[in-house]
Amino acid sequence: MRYSTEHKEQTRTKILDAAARRFRAEGYDGLGIDGLAKAAGVTNGAFYGHFASKADAFREVAAQGLAELRQGIEHYRAERGESWLADFVHFYYSAPKLDCPEDICGLPSFAPEVARAPEETRAAFEAQLRTVAEAVAAGLPGDAKASEDKAWIVLAMLAGGVTLARSVNDLELKKRMTSALEAAVIQMGSED
Repeated sequence: MRYSTEHKEQTRTKILDAAARRFRAEGYDGLGIDGLAKAAGVTNGAFYGHFASKADAFREVAAQGLAELRQGIEHYRAERGESWLADFVHFYYSAPKLDCPEDICGLPSFAPEVARAPEETRAAFEAQLRTVAEAVAAGLPGDAKASEDKAWIVLAMLAGGVTLARSVNDLELKKRMTSALEAAVIQMGSED
């Protein structure tokens, strides 16, 4: 039976969405093709009809996760003007985001996994990471080099902050961490 192009694209999207949630929650080694296919509600054959391997799906999911981050940053910059960074950081460190591993940002979720991935995956992730840094830098004061340097610091503070906050059980400590980091990121982003 032949499926329409639209059906194939819908299936591919369903697999990518499920893989993104599962890789975020369980990590690359946390599940295999069976788990990915089951999460997407497809057969293993359907999975292999779209991806040659789990590594291929992960590469696409990791790059897509950073593309979504860049789009979010661009949205906040366009909608919030000068307050974009404060509003974005507040959203980024929000409890619902931190408490649901499937919804966590692709940067802290995928970066550790990508560091151990094949060159092709690291290259795709790096290309997207550069566009994220450019989007942040474009919304920061200062000359181009200073803004880019600050963008890397902001991204490291965001990703590191999420990683630390997710690693503790104490809710008060988590709130204290994210509040302190939120203030530091905002300060970093406002300095000339």
